[in-house]
Amino acid sequence: MNRKLFLYVKAFSDFGTFMDLIVLNVLIYAATGSPIWLAAAMAARTFGGVLSSLFSGVIADRFNRRKIMINTDIIRALIILILIPFPNPTLIIIVSFLIGFTSTFFAVSFSAEIPRIFGENKILQTNAIIARLTSISLVAGFIGAALITDFLGYKVTLILDASTYLISAIVLVKMKWETSVESTSAALASGLKQKVTSIINDLKEVYKYLTLAPMLMMVNIVFLVGAFAGSSHNLGIPLLAETIDFERQGFYYGMIWGVWGIGSVFATMILPKLKWLIEQKLYWVCLGSAILMSTGFIIFLSTTMLWILFPFAFFTGIFDACFTTLHATILQKSDNYIRGRIFGVGMLLKSLGFALGFVIAPILLEKLTMAHMVWVLHGTLIITTLIIFFFARMYHSRTKLIPIESN
Repeated sequence: MNRKLFLYVKAFSDFGTFMDLIVLNVLIYAATGSPIWLAAAMAARTFGGVLSSLFSGVIADRFNRRKIMINTDIIRALIILILIPFPNPTLIIIVSFLIGFTSTFFAVSFSAEIPRIFGENKILQTNAIIARLTSISLVAGFIGAALITDFLGYKVTLILDASTYLISAIVLVKMKWETSVESTSAALASGLKQKVTSIINDLKEVYKYLTLAPMLMMVNIVFLVGAFAGSSHNLGIPLLAETIDFERQGFYYGMIWGVWGIGSVFATMILPKLKWLIEQKLYWVCLGSAILMSTGFIIFLSTTMLWILFPFAFFTGIFDACFTTLHATILQKSDNYIRGRIFGVGMLLKSLGFALGFVIAPILLEKLTMAHMVWVLHGTLIITTLIIFFFARMYHSRTKLIPIESN
């Protein structure tokens, strides 16, 4: 088996996921003209991912992961194709939920197979390739959806979107490797019960650990508020695209995210070259990136002038990637015995914060303009980060004992 082909299958599947992120949101907004329906579709996708994250790992450990990936690819293709004859808003929300639900299953099973296929000693190298391919898929998916929808229409985009999942499934059918052995239904039920219990226990232990690591707690608060603020630009960008050109909303929607994605890719290239700065000022660079990221979103979502919009979308992509990457780096420096639970609880809180934002943002849109809604949510992140920055400096000057940073 060509092992690298397995990685390209994931990238191709990601390409489809990023395409339908654009086309589904354009479809529901075109059908309803309502930001509330648009927010509902985005929230449904998020809730689908949150729900499946609770037990997708258990199922991936007890069933054949290759079959899980094949089946989820086929399901995603079929539910995307359903929208061609029936593009009604309710069905779009159901499809968005199912895409979020099944995509998490695919991602978890894929990640769990990496050590088995490539070996424990090549995980870091393999993850680096995956990150690069995912970034390329992100940019290609957003820009591809923009161009195809603009020139050929949403139906062609949906067909091509579904075909990426089917091709991914076909390649996986052809590929053979020694994978996990399926367990009994009794073992699955036992595993699900253990998972629910472990989530409760993990929340308690992570909270206890964070109270003993104030800097880690403070950065996680910023990350949580960042997820909440993220709903504003996810909702705002399609509305901005409509303001720029109603008839070419899909084009500008995809292009804005595409330019943002190019900035994110650029950040992955420059961050390794700033290793000396990050090692010395990890927390402060992370918090500064959050402020610059939110500032960028506020600026480009407050204008329709493309000569301002696209450069600041690129700028925002850089600092968005810096913030998320450095936050992950900080979490990775937590003690080994609890690191996995720190990441797991962090992702759960991120999803919940994101979902809460999709509840608040439409309410604000009823009273405020789209730009003002972005100012409020991203302004909340900036203010929170400045407060955290102030307390972090006080804590650091008082202790001088932060183990992962020196001045």
